[in-house]
Amino acid sequence: MTESFDSDKPDNVRTYRSIPTDEMQSENPLSKIHQWTYLWVNGNGANLTCDFKEWLKYSTKQHVSLLISKFEQSGWSEASKAQNFKYIGNILKHSFNSQPQKRKSKVEFSPESCVNYIHAAWLSQRTTGVGLHGKPIKANTLGWMSSSYNSILKKFGFGQIPKAARNLDTVSASLDSNNYTKKELKRIARALLSDRKLLYKEYLDKTISEGKRTIVFNRLISNAVFLYVYYTAVGQTEALNTFVVEDGWSVDKAGGKRISVKGLKTRGYKEEPRSFTPRAVSKTFFEEHFELSRLSAVDLGLDKHYLFRRRNGKKPTVDNLNTYKTGLMQRSVLLQTMKGENPDFSLTCERLKSSIKQYAEEKLGRQGAMESNRNASESTWNNSDYSKNSKAVAHRELAFGAATLFALGSNPTGGVTAAIATTKAQYCEVLSSEEADALRASSSVLVDDIANGGVCKGEDVPQKREFQKSNLETGLLDDDDVKNTACGYVIKCFICRNFAVVDEVHDIWRLLSFELRLNEAVAAHKSLDHFIKNFSEVKSAIRDIKKRFKKRNLKAAEKYLERQGCHPLWDEDSIQDIFKG
Repeated sequence: MTESFDSDKPDNVRTYRSIPTDEMQSENPLSKIHQWTYLWVNGNGANLTCDFKEWLKYSTKQHVSLLISKFEQSGWSEASKAQNFKYIGNILKHSFNSQPQKRKSKVEFSPESCVNYIHAAWLSQRTTGVGLHGKPIKANTLGWMSSSYNSILKKFGFGQIPKAARNLDTVSASLDSNNYTKKELKRIARALLSDRKLLYKEYLDKTISEGKRTIVFNRLISNAVFLYVYYTAVGQTEALNTFVVEDGWSVDKAGGKRISVKGLKTRGYKEEPRSFTPRAVSKTFFEEHFELSRLSAVDLGLDKHYLFRRRNGKKPTVDNLNTYKTGLMQRSVLLQTMKGENPDFSLTCERLKSSIKQYAEEKLGRQGAMESNRNASESTWNNSDYSKNSKAVAHRELAFGAATLFALGSNPTGGVTAAIATTKAQYCEVLSSEEADALRASSSVLVDDIANGGVCKGEDVPQKREFQKSNLETGLLDDDDVKNTACGYVIKCFICRNFAVVDEVHDIWRLLSFELRLNEAVAAHKSLDHFIKNFSEVKSAIRDIKKRFKKRNLKAAEKYLERQGCHPLWDEDSIQDIFKG
C-alpha cells in the first residue's frame, strides 16, 4: 500500500500515488499562471485593465487559469478580448450570486451558465423594465449578445447554446430587415461624396493652420471608411485593418462599367489577399484615397500602407466614426431630409454593409455580388447551393432544372450528364448564313469566328469577363486591348449564351475538326474519369448541335473532313488548347 508523507509541496503539483517521491511530482501548467492582469485597448481606443484575479471570487483557480490560456490562444484582437472579458465576467458573477446564500459554490463558464444568464436578463426586462445591470435591453440586442456568448463557447471548446434558448424575438428569428432602401443608399452615397469633395478642397487649402488640417484629414479618413464600406460591402473591422501591397496593387478597367482593384490585404492575424470589381464611378475615390493614405503612411513611418490611419497613426475608433457621422448629419441637407422622413434613420457601417450586400445579390445574384465586392470568387459562399439569388437568376435556374428533368425523362438511359448537356446545348443557336451576316451587321460589338466552329456574339457575359480578368492579371495587354479582345475559351463556349454555330459547310467543318481533336484528347488524357467529368458534357452538346444542322450541310462537312483532314486551326498542338479551356 502506498504510504502518505507530510511534506511542504506547492499546491499546484500532481502527486503520483504509486511512487510518492519528490522526483515524481510535476507542476500543473494550467494552475501556474505567470500573468493575471492584462492591458488591452478596447473598441473605443481606450486602455482597459483586465484583472483575471477578480474572477477567483466566483470560480476556481483551475478554471480561471484555463480561461486565461484560452484567451491567450484565441487569436482575438485586443478589442475582442476586452469585450469578451466583460461578457464572461458578468456571466460568472451572475451565476455565483444567483445561488442560495448558504450554499454558494464556485461556478464555471459553460452553456448552462450562459443560458441562465440570458433567461434572467430577459425575465428582468419583462418584469421590471430593465435588464440585470439596471438599463433597458432590447430582445434583439440580447439575442445578438447570446450569439456572441455561443461563439466564445465554441472557440473555447465548451459546447454550444441551444438555438431555441438564444432566439428570443430576435432579428435572426425572423425574415424582416432594417436595411436601407435603394433610394436611401443613393442619397447616402451622394452625401458622402459631396462631403468628401468639400473636405478634400479644405485639406488642400494652404492658408489653414496645421491643427485645422489635422482635423480635416481625420474627417477625410472617417469619410473614406464609410465610402469603402459602400463600394465593397466590407465589414467595419475588416476595413480598418486593410493595407495595400505596394508592388501589387492596381486599379484597372474591367469592362461592363466596372473596375478591378487588386493588391489589398486584410485581417490583423491572418493576411488575406482581396480583389474586387466595384462600379467604375468609384475609380476616382480609390485612386485619390490610395495616394492620400500612402503619403500619410510615409510621413508617419508606418510599417505598412494602411488605408485608414488618422494623423496620430491610429485607426479610427467607434467614437471617431460617430463624431464624423454626427457632423455629417448637420452638414448634409440630404441626410436631414431622410431623417425628417424617417426618424429612425441612422448611418452605420453595419447597416450599410448589409444593405449593399442585399442590393447586389438581388440585382446580380450571389456570384455576381461576390465578384463586385471584396469577396473573391473562391469564397465559401460560392460553394453554397442554398445561397440567395436574384429573381432573374432563380427563374433561369428553375427553367434549366425543369428542362434537364424533361431531357432525362425523354432519354433515361443517357443518364444525368447527357440530360444536363442536352439542356446546356440549348444555349447555342444554329444560325443560317443570312442570319449570321445580319448579326454581324447589326451588333454593336465585335462578332468573332472561334476555333471550335462557332461564332461569339461578343456580349458581356461571365465567361468573357473571366477571360478579360485573366488577361489583365498577366499585364501583357493594356486596358483598351483587353476590352476589345474576344473571349479565348473553346470549351466553356458550349454553356455560354454568346455561342452560336453557323449552318454552313466550312463552319461545320471547324466544329467537326474540334470534335475529332476532342476525341483524340481522350487517349492523351492522364485520367479518363477526370476527362469524363470535365468534357463529357461538351461531347453530348456537340451531338445535340449536329442534329440541328441541315443534313446536306452536315454530310458535306463530314466528306470535307474525310478528304482534307482537320481544319488548319486545329493542328497537332491543338489538344493543349482544349486542356486550357
